[in-house]
Amino acid sequence: MNRKLRTAATMFSLMTIVAAFLIGPITALAATVTNEMVANYSSTWRLNRFNGLHWTDDKVWMKKVDGVPAFCIEHGVDLVGGSGFVPSELTIAEKDRLSLISYYGYQVNPSPLNYAVTQSIVWEELGDQLLTTTIPNYGSLKSSILAKVSKHNARPSFHGQNIELNAEDSITLTDSAGVLSNYQHLVENSANLKVEKSGNTLKLTAQSSSKNSGKVQYNIASNDHIGQSFVYQKGSEQKVATFKLSNGGSFNLNIKVNLNGNIRAKKIDQDSGVALPNAKLKFEYNGQSKEVVTNNNGLVQINDIKAGTKVRITEVTAPNG
Repeated sequence: MNRKLRTAATMFSLMTIVAAFLIGPITALAATVTNEMVANYSSTWRLNRFNGLHWTDDKVWMKKVDGVPAFCIEHGVDLVGGSGFVPSELTIAEKDRLSLISYYGYQVNPSPLNYAVTQSIVWEELGDQLLTTTIPNYGSLKSSILAKVSKHNARPSFHGQNIELNAEDSITLTDSAGVLSNYQHLVENSANLKVEKSGNTLKLTAQSSSKNSGKVQYNIASNDHIGQSFVYQKGSEQKVATFKLSNGGSFNLNIKVNLNGNIRAKKIDQDSGVALPNAKLKFEYNGQSKEVVTNNNGLVQINDIKAGTKVRITEVTAPNG
């Protein structure tokens, strides 16, 4: 008995050690940073980091981390590049705004010109003063990018509304805020509606296959652009950052669908059109049948029938028997 207990205790200890290895901390892998010249634009600066030091960039150098475009966040610090750059979460106060600038300035339309503009805006946001630049149309491009940044969280006028539809019914929503066209990615349609977006209008149609409730959500940015921003550093070399959005810019609608409807029949005299009470009608659907007598207005109704159900109605007994 003691031997069994000792064996069991040993096995438990081994299991505990194995578990400890499995749940231990995950060490981030070092990255490789490259620095490639992509344009010949030149710019002069006063560097905030070095107390207003006059600085000249005579070319544009694109940073990449393991092949992914990145941006310098330590202007004026040397960068040799190579392997061994250690990643960590980017936590500077400007992180979210810089992520938006990176997205609207470069990620949605990558080009050497847009990289040069975006990198310069990043440096300005971090406190550097741009004195001169040969980047073409820098001022207007910067204004356009920052205008998009400021509208990232602007939502359509119908954001957050509760929408109730009967099966097979539609509703068309018009955005008076004029921003619906910015939302390109349908990320949730949990009520399984037919969703049609065109310009500033959104049409929602409940189908027989729809669910009782759910949500419609659109994002400005795709999920590929949403996530964690990182900074990469090695020794005293320049820090570079890769940016992702903390939110994709979204709006949503709460959906309720009334999937069950009612069916009503009316018995009238064929010649006079007068309503006939006390006629017995049979309703047959989904393998069942119900017999109901018409009321004083010649009407009879069956409730809570799923939309799209085929119903056969026949007369069982005429009003006079």
